[in-house]
Amino acid sequence: MAQRKSAIDQRSENRHKETSKRKNLSKRLVKESIDFDQIIASSDPQTIFNAMWEQLDKRLSENKHFQGYLSYVEGYNEAVNCCQNYIEDKDIAIGFPKLIVTSYRPKSFRNKVTFSEKKQILDFYLYWMDSIASKAYEITITDLMLSLIFHSAILRKPVLQTIISCISDKSLTIESIFELPVVTLIIDDDSYHTNTYSNSKAVHEVKVFLSPLTSYLIKLYVKGNETRKLKSSTDVQNLYQMLKMTKSLSQNHLSMTLEEFLIGAVYVLEDYLFLDLPEHTWYLLLGLETTYGLSIANWQSLIFSISHKPTTKIAINIECHKDVAVEPKKGNPTITVEIAKLLKTTKDGKTSMARFTIGLKQLYERLLTNNAPLSELAIVGWLLTKTVTSKKVSSMRTHSGGITNRWLSLTQGVAFEDHTEEDYIQLYSELIELGKSKDAQNAIATNIDEIHAYLVNHHGIEPIAPFSSTKRAHHRTGYLSETMFQAILNNADNLEMTKDEIEAVKLALILGQRCGLRIGEIVKIRLKDVAITSAYLEVRNNKYGNNKTGSALRRTLLEQLLTNSEMSFFKRVELRRSKSKGDTLIANQAGMAYRASDLSKTISQLIKTTTGLSHLTTHHLRHSFLTNFQLMSFLYDKANAFNGHQCSQTLKDLLPYDEDKSCKILAYIETSLQYKKIYALAGVAGHASPSTTFESYVHLTDIQIGLLLWHMDYHLTSKHHELISIPRRLKKQLAATPTAVNDYLLNKLKLKPLPKPKHSKRLKRADKKSTKPKRYSFDEVRQTLEVHNREEDFKEKMDVYKLDQNTFEMWLENARRLRNDSAFKTTHGNSRLFASDDNRSLLPVLDRYAEDNHMLMQMTNKFRDLYKIKDNREPMLQFVGLTLTNSQYYKNHISFNEALDLYSYIQILRQLVLKKNINLKIYHYAQAKDDDKKEWQPVMKLLASSQIKNCNVADKLNGNVYKKKIRAELSLSSQTEQTRLNNREKSNLPIKQWTVRTLQIFCHYAFIMIGQRINLGDHKP
Repeated sequence: MAQRKSAIDQRSENRHKETSKRKNLSKRLVKESIDFDQIIASSDPQTIFNAMWEQLDKRLSENKHFQGYLSYVEGYNEAVNCCQNYIEDKDIAIGFPKLIVTSYRPKSFRNKVTFSEKKQILDFYLYWMDSIASKAYEITITDLMLSLIFHSAILRKPVLQTIISCISDKSLTIESIFELPVVTLIIDDDSYHTNTYSNSKAVHEVKVFLSPLTSYLIKLYVKGNETRKLKSSTDVQNLYQMLKMTKSLSQNHLSMTLEEFLIGAVYVLEDYLFLDLPEHTWYLLLGLETTYGLSIANWQSLIFSISHKPTTKIAINIECHKDVAVEPKKGNPTITVEIAKLLKTTKDGKTSMARFTIGLKQLYERLLTNNAPLSELAIVGWLLTKTVTSKKVSSMRTHSGGITNRWLSLTQGVAFEDHTEEDYIQLYSELIELGKSKDAQNAIATNIDEIHAYLVNHHGIEPIAPFSSTKRAHHRTGYLSETMFQAILNNADNLEMTKDEIEAVKLALILGQRCGLRIGEIVKIRLKDVAITSAYLEVRNNKYGNNKTGSALRRTLLEQLLTNSEMSFFKRVELRRSKSKGDTLIANQAGMAYRASDLSKTISQLIKTTTGLSHLTTHHLRHSFLTNFQLMSFLYDKANAFNGHQCSQTLKDLLPYDEDKSCKILAYIETSLQYKKIYALAGVAGHASPSTTFESYVHLTDIQIGLLLWHMDYHLTSKHHELISIPRRLKKQLAATPTAVNDYLLNKLKLKPLPKPKHSKRLKRADKKSTKPKRYSFDEVRQTLEVHNREEDFKEKMDVYKLDQNTFEMWLENARRLRNDSAFKTTHGNSRLFASDDNRSLLPVLDRYAEDNHMLMQMTNKFRDLYKIKDNREPMLQFVGLTLTNSQYYKNHISFNEALDLYSYIQILRQLVLKKNINLKIYHYAQAKDDDKKEWQPVMKLLASSQIKNCNVADKLNGNVYKKKIRAELSLSSQTEQTRLNNREKSNLPIKQWTVRTLQIFCHYAFIMIGQRINLGDHKP
């Protein structure tokens, strides 16, 4: 008898069936309502599509299967996806609606405390404020706890507990950031840690901004207890219980728990002290929602506009694509055996921990001396750290046995220095999967976390989130101010890259910092995703990649978010790319889209180099955009009156826009309703919920709260003035302006600012025009000369590429030389570089396949690098000249009659292309004289025998063998050669080789750009 399904399983199955039915119905309605053939044939396809979509939407909303909101959303989103697939397949140039993203607001805290309890808390607050005004009153630790709650809005128990403990043990240091009191705390809770380590342990560091009144009361308390040993309890729960017991018999008794008391304090802060905070900020203060602040080092960068001095120099010459693979350091396969030998017992059955530790240290020193790979240093170094806590060799066997062999086997040849967070996650996940059970996998994960932490602390690699379930997860907070960002952009111009690659890096930086786009979203933006007016771009799924979630499918407002200069730069790149190969907004010279990981590594290293902050990565551009947007919303909210406080202006200086531009952006994107502003922020982030945005990306809410605390009216009486030693001359002023007490208290506190790091340097912005000569790519040459050749207005192109008249005229003159100079013609007067019937062209025809064009780009990069070395320049100029003067338009090879010319030519060529791609045909070798053969032997030794073909055709006349002079033909194999050979294998016309004209094309463009430096001598055709 078949087992009956449970009610839960039955309901789940029914829901699945209903969902499938609604999706199929939605697809059917799309087919019935939207005629894509009519849209394609229309002169205004967007208008036709919009009208059809409106009818479809109406049918969806009226259909009985989509009457509920969630079922309607389900059907609507399915229709959007269905339309997108068809539009993408048919390549129809129209936009389509965004997906509807559903989210849920957090559960309200306001119903957790009754009205009578709120009144109790307010009455208690008034009673307490009256009590501390007494002249005979001595400030206690309980008073400080209450001031922290009511005057500084410290409503999270772990934060409150940490401050009280630090006050008690006299370790609390109050500093100032932008003229606001602040303390730095290490919170002992279960939340994420934030780029901070204490004794190799990940910790959760926070900046807590205090009100001036609370700060002054702490100073009074500490001063009054300097000589006394404190005996009072510092547990906030006990302090609150004692407070309840003290007040239980009075009319100001407290009947609620500490958690309820902290929630109830919101009403005192809001309704009596008039601390006007957005609703979501109260959730943050209560710990119901989370957000994370910046590390000390990041704050120092903002305050002093400095770059921290990195412990190791990071190279600035980074390449997006490594043309020549860098061989990883070879590992030593005997390391596992050596560690096992150290753990092995001796003849007497014993081995001491001391002997094992000495042997392990010697092994580690040897690895350091031999410059061993990081994977080996990591495992041995980690085992050394375990010797500190392990007392028995048996414990070390357990530690080593669980990870050593697996680690060394899987990490052999891994270049840890070049890995990104994603690379580490993939590698470690594979290691963890080797565990046969959940417990075994978690044990491996724990070891990996410790080994990676060792690498972070001792070798400066990127920290990542822990894998073990017992570890605190890492939360990578970080922020780039406008000064920092401009310095990074300035340094991008110094990268040793092609112009296309530098533009790709700079555009990715701009789109990340200004629009919050992820690097994966940036590399897959297609030209057709950008509006015709360049006012916005669509972030959509396409063949280059999908977005993380449905909410990430969004429209990014370029016209609003980019500055004027950045908008001009964007249009310039877009225009250049629209005339080039490939369909993505950023691509290399061959039109190929960049890999997100390659671009991310380059940008991350550029950011680290410029700022000196090793924890900052490409993704922090997105953090900075969202932090800036939220900060802008706060600073220009008319409900917030900052009364000219220095902090408000300093925070505005962190932003990229002036007040007028900021207000226009906010008016365009936000709503006037306060509670909806956070949803606008989530919308531009591509998040379904503001909780995600604040938890991961917004990092300056702490100082915003500190700034609002500054403007709080404490309702101080003349008795309170006596307590805090207000002089008589200021009492009248304070009566008229109560908040002025904060200025007085801050002056009395004499707080020291956050200290400047010992090793740092000022960040440099590109304020002046660079005197560095401009670098151009073949793309600029091709597009400007093509427009000129068509007799169109090429001035626009010159403006787009910022090409000066002298450079253009030099290119044009060199291009005409290639057509007209006798050096580039045969003995019959025919052009070596152009077809006989082509009387107009100035440029060569590019190779047919993208792979071969990619080889052209690689040659360009290597040529530039080699040309920087002075001794290389003359041979390289000769290389270009020899290529062009020994070519023929209808042949893919280059002819050589002199062995010495070919020898020097191959020496250069081997540095530009892979040696295996060079082919050589030698003619008349068998018939040549011995002296001639001797001259050519060094040439033939440069290449493998498989790359050389001897063409020995005996020439006999009347029985006499005529001696001939050796000649050679050099060519390059196509990067698609193997595919072509395979395709023609069974053909009637099989081929043995597939060559390309990449060399001739490269040298043609090179001559246009630097031909005036090449001495062709008395070349004869």
